[in-house]
Amino acid sequence: TLVVMEACYSSNPWGRRIEKLGHTVRLIPPFVVKPFVIGNKNDANDALAIAEASLRPTVRFVAVKSTEQQDIQSLQRIAERLVKTRTGDVNQLRGLLSEYGVVVGTGITTLMNAVPDIVEDANNELT
Repeated sequence: TLVVMEACYSSNPWGRRIEKLGHTVRLIPPFVVKPFVIGNKNDANDALAIAEASLRPTVRFVAVKSTEQQDIQSLQRIAERLVKTRTGDVNQLRGLLSEYGVVVGTGITTLMNAVPDIVEDANNELT
């Protein structure tokens, strides 16, 4: 039996379970399904859109990820988020320091090297 699902956060574990039962699983990216949704978004309309999209000859399916592939993707997402958060924190600190007249160049290394001198400087306006 062919089982077609929209690729979402829970589709990979369900896909693996369904494949273990001997079925063939195909995942469709949400952007491919969206043009086929008619009416308000609900389960029935979504199912109809998935079925319609799956019958198109040019549709490109996404493979079900293995647990290892999901682990790697999770680690990559966490690393990207850490970098994004760190960059935001560095920029925010640079902005706050500039409000006190302390200007620091861009980059985390530049800021980290400057912080000890800034903290120990008794002549700046930091409290």
